Amino acid sequence: MTMAWLDHVNIRTARLDEMTAFYEKVLGLKRGKRPPFEFGGAWHYCKGRAIVHLVESTKNIPVSDAQVEHFALRNSGSMKYFQNKLRKNDAPHYMVPLESIKMCQVNVFDPDGNKIEIQFQSNGSENLEPFYGSAKARRRFKKGEQLNKIPPLRLSKSKSNVAKSNKKLGAPKPLTFPTG
Repeated sequence: MTMAWLDHVNIRTARLDEMTAFYEKVLGLKRGKRPPFEFGGAWHYCKGRAIVHLVESTKNIPVSDAQVEHFALRNSGSMKYFQNKLRKNDAPHYMVPLESIKMCQVNVFDPDGNKIEIQFQSNGSENLEPFYGSAKARRRFKKGEQLNKIPPLRLSKSKSNVAKSNKKLGAPKPLTFPTG
């Protein structure tokens, strides 16, 4: 099992239009295709890869709360092997399948409660049962969840022009994964 590359950073914001303008106009990261999530957001691309994922939050996020919701790594190995390794090391985690792009996320929490998304190629037959581990691991999981307690804003409630226009851009093609 090998981590292939840093895939993206996920940032929560209550100012989606303003943030999108910054990433496009200032950093030159063009907004592009995004899966049809039920919450507002935008993906910004660099050389064909969506490296910044903005997620529209329900309200402004206090400075004391995490703005970077997670970072993601693309993996070239076996998801089953990785899940076994996480269990063996008492690392709490849960899975999120994204069938439209043939990917399954394994969301794991480090000892400080930071969420890390590990992406695996999906065939739809993965074990999606979460693992909470020991009492210590459950506390870590809970801390991670508390760092990100402000939920994403449902797309139907969004007032953002960016969120409302994502559908026109379409969804990305299934992801590619490194071999070996």
